[in-house]
Amino acid sequence: MKNCTLLINSSDGFIDCWDPFFELLHKYWDPIDLPIVLNTEFLVYKNKFNVISSLSHISITDRKLTWSECLINALDSIETPFVIYMQEDYFIDKNVNINAIKKSIDLMTNNDEIKYIGLTNFGNKPPFHPYHIDEYLTVSKKSRYRISTQAGLWRKETLRSYLKPSENGWMFEIFGTQRARRKNHLFLTCNPKYFNEKNDPIFSYIHTGIIKGKWHKDIPNVFYENSIIVDFNIRGFYKEKNIFLRKSETILKLLNNPIRFCLGMLGR
Repeated sequence: MKNCTLLINSSDGFIDCWDPFFELLHKYWDPIDLPIVLNTEFLVYKNKFNVISSLSHISITDRKLTWSECLINALDSIETPFVIYMQEDYFIDKNVNINAIKKSIDLMTNNDEIKYIGLTNFGNKPPFHPYHIDEYLTVSKKSRYRISTQAGLWRKETLRSYLKPSENGWMFEIFGTQRARRKNHLFLTCNPKYFNEKNDPIFSYIHTGIIKGKWHKDIPNVFYENSIIVDFNIRGFYKEKNIFLRKSETILKLLNNPIRFCLGMLGR
């Protein structure tokens, strides 16, 4: 799989996630026969896992780069045509389906029309449509998360084309989905029942390990079962909010920049 890079998108504020993430990654995906890049800001990850740090702040600037600018810089530093996108708090808890990954990369390599394949159940939302290969489904233009930051295989140039420098991660998903509805790009997602008898996704992890800077309440069980020691008191645990309150908070944040909001919802 030398034509694909595993890109772990992160920032320096999540340094405490890096060791646990890579411990679990190498436990449940062994061997990993593709280059691994951890996208950071200023910090270099000194590790035993042969991980390459991509420093996003490679240019002298008087401000902190946005989430999208950091990701653009990372993509520009990667030479392979495909990337598997993940984030540092996707703590893998079951064996990765390596054969499904290889099959997906081969499929995209042999079909230029396919721009993206979702590799987990947490990403794209229905409606899905049948694809002529049963192991995959087509992601509809009406999907709420046609663009997702969950684990996925991307054609690098396609992922970069959807990024806008001013956007953060959740803006990228919301506004990027609107942009994707205006294009005829073929997006697929894996149908897990054809890859695994237990209907497990290709990448299995809690969605997601850290929420608004706090640990997900179920992460201690994952770490305990894998002999990973972390001081959870430093971050504390996220307290679940009412879904309507969460959606209201998101809308209010988006409306802080009404022009950007209007353009984003128009897919621009």
